[in-house]
Formats: sequence, structure tokens, C-alpha cells
Amino acid sequence: MALIDIGSTKQLFVDDYLIESMSNTRQVMNPAEKVADNPIIQPDRPWEGNHLFGHQVIYDDADQLFKLRYGANQFTMRRADGETVIEGYEGGPPSEISFTCLATSTDGFHWEKPDLGLVEFRGSKRNNILPDSALMGYYFLDGHEEEAARRYKGFKRVGTTRTPGMQFHLFYSPDGMTWTPEEKNPVIDTTPRVGRWGPTEFMGWDPIRQVYAVHMENCLHRNSPIRRRLIGRAESPDLIHWSEPETILLPDEQDPPDLEFYSMDVIPYAGLYVGLLWNFRTNQATHHPQIVFSRDGIRYDRRYREPYLARGPQGSFDSASVFTDSPLVVGDQILIYYTGRNWRSIETLEELEGKGMAHIGLATSPLDGFVSVDGAKRNFSELITRSFAFSGNRLTLNVASARQRAWGADPCEVRVELLRPNHESLPGYGFEDADPITTSGKAQLVSWQGQSDLGELAGGPIKLHFYFKNAKLYSFQFA
Repeated sequence: MALIDIGSTKQLFVDDYLIESMSNTRQVMNPAEKVADNPIIQPDRPWEGNHLFGHQVIYDDADQLFKLRYGANQFTMRRADGETVIEGYEGGPPSEISFTCLATSTDGFHWEKPDLGLVEFRGSKRNNILPDSALMGYYFLDGHEEEAARRYKGFKRVGTTRTPGMQFHLFYSPDGMTWTPEEKNPVIDTTPRVGRWGPTEFMGWDPIRQVYAVHMENCLHRNSPIRRRLIGRAESPDLIHWSEPETILLPDEQDPPDLEFYSMDVIPYAGLYVGLLWNFRTNQATHHPQIVFSRDGIRYDRRYREPYLARGPQGSFDSASVFTDSPLVVGDQILIYYTGRNWRSIETLEELEGKGMAHIGLATSPLDGFVSVDGAKRNFSELITRSFAFSGNRLTLNVASARQRAWGADPCEVRVELLRPNHESLPGYGFEDADPITTSGKAQLVSWQGQSDLGELAGGPIKLHFYFKNAKLYSFQFA
């Protein structure tokens, strides 16, 4: 069996890839926490109507700004010919207010709605409305692109739920505002297969598989062969030539009978794929994200079935649906923006007597904080890794005290012993030699009798034996 070589890549404890054994501990999924002043963006301008829904937030290095494009609609419920009609909603008559707007932020938490002066609304251009020429149904900032004029990529979809197929047209932009079409459009055409994709999320460049990727509801929308929505993936070396979508996620016997997969946002993270899988309960008309992980982009681990970001309580803006965007890593935090709604269907809007809400919220997670192995309060918990090789000369841990109190965190303790593949302790790196780590930190340096240089052991094979109590271990990394 080939020796696992982790190099200097950060290692998370989300699956069993490097875990040989654990005692007195378990892996814990840590739900994202909503910020206290949610919703962070809500309708407060005449052109925003009463419903906002978000698109992906990006951070533009060139402008040093977070940018969020969001839809603004006016949903008005009325009775017509004995039936309920909702202006601005699927299948209903259009509303006067249906725009895409821009919000910007310097820190990702506090947002402004700049006067763009581009689109007239009721006699004035003092608003943050974007013109149709600047809009793409799907777009992303391509860090893999070297040509400045093409650093933004965008896709426009042609076709609806009522057409037999659909097409995607590719565009390029230097700023996300002015777009140039690809000469070979359409780059994706599902019409020959008499099918269409459901909700679609373009991942952008996948640094692990070295391709561009897209995830979609791969079941001809509501016409799934298994009568439930499911998730597929397609790949491309250049955004022009695409593979046939392959189904990668579908509900299983552990799922409720009415559970379907509506969409999935995926990001590469520390050599892994982290996905937020939208769980749609058709009987309850609710949505929430479940966190899933993969090492190859095809086979996903769904062991954490509880919501990663829970719906809000009755009466809150996000009580029925939580539609997440791709997680965004910012410094030592992970930001998860989402659209929250207190309704999902016409029936629920009727129950609310037309008082439906759709606002934009924010939740956060600490760096690497998706999953942790949690130590017991008094006695040591233990985790032993499989044998591996590494590069670098020092070891750091991302660790936090497991119990927070009003007056501060209880002390934690973490020691790391180095082992040979046969579990024999390496001289000078045993439990008694290990200097205890007793405080939280994103990059706590591991040492033995004051020494931290591990250069002589690089290339392996070694194992790590963690002893920890009152601690949450998020990750480790050689550097």
C-alpha cells in the first residue's frame, strides 16, 4: 500500500481518510451561526419592493470590495376569477418592480447600496439598480484567468421550464459590468437530449481536478427517473467544451420519503470539496442546507445529516427556506450568505395573508470549523492518525476550547505524540516530552521540550497521537 503523502496541505477531521482510531471522542458537525443583526440586507428603497433574494457574493481584489448582486421584486397577492394570483411570482402577471441591484461592503458584514446612476426609476437615476446589459444569470470571478479582460465569467441561460431544452451562453468581462460574448456560443445545449437542468451553480475553476465545474439539478427538473430531484456535475477544460452531466448525489434510504436535492454550492477547501446541499422537503415546503464533503468531487460523504444552517423560528424572515450561496473564506472566518424566506409556495403565502418576506442573511463559521473532534471535559480523549509522509519542519494545530462561559473559556489541554507505523513512540516526541497547548488558536505551534523543528522527520512515515481534553480539534498542518 502506498504511503499517504499530505505534503504541507492542511488536514481537516471531516472524514476518516487520516483517522486510524479514536477513543472517548467523536466527530461533531458545527452548524454555522447566524449574525446577531440579521437580515443584513432588507428592502428599504422604493425600487426594492418587498422581496430580496441573493446571488453569490464575491470579493474583488482589484476594487478591495465585497460585491453582492441581489434581486428585488414586488410580490402582490390578489384574487382573480376565484383564484389567488401573485404578481411577480412564477406564472403570475409581472410586477412593476423587478430589478437586480448592487450592494457593496468593505468588511462583508456592513453593506451599502451605492447610487450607480445607471437606470431610471420613477424619474430618477439615484439608485443601485443594474442595467440589463450588466446582468448575467450566473457569474464568477475567475482567479485562474490570466487575461484581465476575462477575469469575470458569466453565463446566460436561454430556455424555461416550459421549453424542451435550454442553452447556456458564455460571456467575458473585465469588471462584471460590460460583457463580451464567446464566439462559439452556445457552449452548453441540452435541447438535443430533450431535457433541461434545474437550479444550477457554476463552481468556476476546480484546482483539485484542474477543470471548470458546474453542479446542477440533474433530473430534467421535475421529471427525475426516480421521481426525486438529484444533483449532477459536468466539467470543462475551457468553459466551452463540457462533459455530459453525471449524477453524483441522490437521496438514500436514510432520508425522509419527501426529501429531494434542489441545488448545491461547492468550494475547494484544504484539498477537499465542501458542498452545501439544499435539502427540499416537498411535504413541508421547506429548504435548508446540509454540509457534505468529497475528496474526488464525485463521491460525497453525507454523514452529517442535521442542518448546517437551520431555518429560523416561526415569524422570522427565514422560517421556511434557507437558500445558501457558496461559503466565502475571509481571514480567519468563513462567511455564508443566504436568502431567507418565510414562505415556499402560493399556499403558504395565502396562509400568511400575503405577508411574505424574503431578505438576505449572513452566518459565520470559524476557519476550518465545519467539523471538529471534541475532547472530554476531565479525562483525555485520543485520536491516532494513519501513517503518512509530510513536508515542512513544524506542526501547527487549529484548536479551540470546547466550553465557552460568560467569564471566558475553560482551559483546554492538547498534547501530540509522534509514533512510528508500529505505534512505537519516537524518542524525544512522546507524551511526557510534549509541551501542552492550553489556549485556543488558529495556528498553535506544537513542540516537545521547547523544540518544534521536525525537519529530520519530513518524508515520513509517522503517525500523530493526539491527547486532548476540553478542546475542539479542527485541523493540523505541517509548514
